[in-house]
Amino acid sequence: MNRYCWIPGSRGFVVAVGAGLVAMAAIMLEPSRAQVAAPAQKATGKAAAEPRGKSVPFEMLPSNHMLVEAKINGKGPYHLVFDLGAPITLLGNRASEASGVVKKNAPKSFLMGMRGEATINSIEAGELKAANVPVIVFDHPVLDALAEMTARKIDGIIGFTFFARYKTTIDYEARRMTFEPVDFTVRDLFKELPDRLAGTRKQKQTVIAPAGLWGIELGRPIGGLEQPGMVVASVFPGSPAAIAGLKAGDVITTIDGRWTTSTRDVFLAAQNMNPGQAAEVVVLREKAEIVLSIKPQPGA
Repeated sequence: MNRYCWIPGSRGFVVAVGAGLVAMAAIMLEPSRAQVAAPAQKATGKAAAEPRGKSVPFEMLPSNHMLVEAKINGKGPYHLVFDLGAPITLLGNRASEASGVVKKNAPKSFLMGMRGEATINSIEAGELKAANVPVIVFDHPVLDALAEMTARKIDGIIGFTFFARYKTTIDYEARRMTFEPVDFTVRDLFKELPDRLAGTRKQKQTVIAPAGLWGIELGRPIGGLEQPGMVVASVFPGSPAAIAGLKAGDVITTIDGRWTTSTRDVFLAAQNMNPGQAAEVVVLREKAEIVLSIKPQPGA
């Protein structure tokens, strides 16, 4: 008997930005690896132990997708594709309205009737009953394409936001899935998406703590490939840099013989110096070259 066991965290999911709809369509139309082939068990002479949990029967479509009959909010039945490769759970507008997931007069986008996020209060399939399942409501063309391909009515796709709650065992011979609850928190990718998109535009401060503390703050680079070095924006009072005589406005050209024409250069040179080890630092001050000896202190 062939079975496939899937546990949350064993597989990665990618949400493509920009071409997201195309990427999602490709993901959903292409059956996941688990749905195409199940690893064969070695013959041991013993019957395989029956998996514990709630059993859900499924029908295997010609496209190698698993189709499950389920009730949503006590209404239905509806026909849903259970797809391990789908990053979200989606439900078409017709099924969403009929099951009470959304109100019929709820605003609808011109783009595939998008109504955004909603919640399925309860979904029942076989022996399994789940509550508060997050869903995205829209009429994705994948549903129509898959329905036409398989000559079956398809109301939605159950994906990661559902499967992540369970350890799932799939018995292809018996056409049955078994679900055992696991302690796993499903991240809300859509709520995180705005921050992720804006993340590269937000100014972020990164503090790098090398083994030795120097006590300087660097300014911005002062001019392309021809810049002589990195400007010192400020020097902390009482720091090794201050004790050595480094001043704000100095331009660091080398540290311990290493060229420093970028912030990265300065940090790479500084992190190679051990606390208490004197480092020769060459700076430009009012167009004059000055050599200082800085002895970094132990870092926190």
